[in-house]
Amino acid sequence: MKTYFFLGKGGVGKTTASAAWSVGLAHSGMKTLVASIDPAHNLGDAFAIRLGDRITHVGDNLDAVEVNIEDMIRTYLDELSVKMKHTYSYMSAMNIDGYFDILKNSPGIEEYATMEAIKKFIALTEYDAVVFDTPPTGMTIRVLAMPRVSLLWTEQLIKMRKRILATRGMVENVQGKFEAEVDGEKVVLSSSEKEDPIMQELVSYREELQALKDMFSSDQSYVDIVTMAEDLALSETKRIIESLGKFKIRVRAIYLNKFFAMANPPEEIQGKMEEQERVVGRMKAEIRGIEVKNIPLLRKSPRGIDELLDVYSKYLV
Repeated sequence: MKTYFFLGKGGVGKTTASAAWSVGLAHSGMKTLVASIDPAHNLGDAFAIRLGDRITHVGDNLDAVEVNIEDMIRTYLDELSVKMKHTYSYMSAMNIDGYFDILKNSPGIEEYATMEAIKKFIALTEYDAVVFDTPPTGMTIRVLAMPRVSLLWTEQLIKMRKRILATRGMVENVQGKFEAEVDGEKVVLSSSEKEDPIMQELVSYREELQALKDMFSSDQSYVDIVTMAEDLALSETKRIIESLGKFKIRVRAIYLNKFFAMANPPEEIQGKMEEQERVVGRMKAEIRGIEVKNIPLLRKSPRGIDELLDVYSKYLV
């Protein structure tokens, strides 16, 4: 499976670009899913249909979905709660429900839920490609960095759990197995890493994170930046490329949207066009190895499969 992430600030046109790209892939014969993981959804508007959090067929070889992040957070926490209640059943005094009531409002929970949504969609084996219309730049970079950062924490938790189990094993040699009572039944707590449910959960989670990290930095995963030909946008684009580079994530292309292309421009926009040319020149000189393409300011926003395919054919490939 190939994955495509379209990054950009709000309002630069990344929804149109991601929708047009997905239409182009589908037109080429690839079974494609385009998923909006941006809380401010506009993907349905691009296709001129109503979309929701259920995958909807929108054209030949093409499905689309708008992820409800609030629902994803609830689902993520519900699944985590079930796992924790099972794993920590012997700690009946622990108020897990109260813990999750607090956790749903904690910093970073949207990023984790978004990462879970990405994991969910790339696990769908019926697709050849998944295209993601992402949240604004800052959050998207945090999401793409999440597997690598979370791996560091998980490795430390595994080391900590190993020490706990080793200590438990030493005590077992003197006093015998640990036992706890849960709902009137005795539960034996093992010191074996292979039998300890917490260790097994940590190891499984580490494998999931490693697979996601490897996918983000693989040759089958592509990041495209949608921006505009402005001085401030150039600085931001360079920061995005630098930030992603720290996590071994490469940018494939930069699309300069709403580009003024006129033979005899009115005086009012001559300064803007000079800025465009200056930015394009600097971008090509300072950002090497990344394709830069212009998407002209169109008479109207493209809507529907045919108009999106026209954008793909003329400006994206």
